[in-house]
Amino acid sequence: MDREKLRGAVGKAGKMKVLQILKEGVDFVLHILRNRYLIFELTKRDFQGKYIKNILGLLWAILDPLCFMVILWFVFSVGLRSGRGMGVPFIVYLITGQIAFDLVSQNLLHATGVIKEYSFLIKKVNFRLAILPIIKIFSGLILHFIMLVIAIIIILINGVVPNIYWLQVFYYMFAACVFLLGLSWITSSMSLFVPDVANIVGIVTRFLFFGTPVFWDMSIVPQKYHVILKLNPFFYIVNGYRDSFFGHTGFWEHPELSLYFWGLAGICFVTGVFVFKNLRPHFADVV
Repeated sequence: MDREKLRGAVGKAGKMKVLQILKEGVDFVLHILRNRYLIFELTKRDFQGKYIKNILGLLWAILDPLCFMVILWFVFSVGLRSGRGMGVPFIVYLITGQIAFDLVSQNLLHATGVIKEYSFLIKKVNFRLAILPIIKIFSGLILHFIMLVIAIIIILINGVVPNIYWLQVFYYMFAACVFLLGLSWITSSMSLFVPDVANIVGIVTRFLFFGTPVFWDMSIVPQKYHVILKLNPFFYIVNGYRDSFFGHTGFWEHPELSLYFWGLAGICFVTGVFVFKNLRPHFADVV
């Protein structure tokens, strides 16, 4: 009888905890909707602060990745004569992978330091700091859309015909943002207490750049290592962009890969909520 009461109490406590988490999640979404104008204004100011105030700032933000892609294209397509057998010109293969990778890596780097950057808001009682990484992600999306337009122009010039699959790039964009949000809650809150987190994020993203098929093709890697490479969450986004623009493959045609990515994104999201919520009361002590 005592065991049954104990099980009932544990079950009830578990249900209460789940309901509390769901309630907090709904409250957070409603808070975002109520403050959408504030988020829009902060996003606009963040983007203007980085680029618009200085015309060359926005120009360099576009030219920097483009120049890097030109270097990779020249080295691997002209110099080393690689990039053949991909079904599309190497520049198309390269630019779709590069902009997809930068969507995750650059926004994660920027979001990691967002709380320190907006430290003046920490003592604002009515402001939820969990919104700050969202602002950085939205700000990064503006630049991503600009790069996406440039990429589409290059893709069209190289003879790739538009099709219905192009629309699913928005699905992969959404997937990247959900994954980013969970990660940025973890890195942005931890970086206040451990400043080295920003450097670690930079090193990890640099390492993943060479471990993700951005400028090389999976066919050069032995089949037995493909499973390991696909564990990299960046792979799902990069490969998804290519499936959308020239692969003629729907995301539903990779059920195992999609389940893995969303499972990992879910773990990052829940962990991010837990870490941010528990460290939030101590932010003012370290800023």
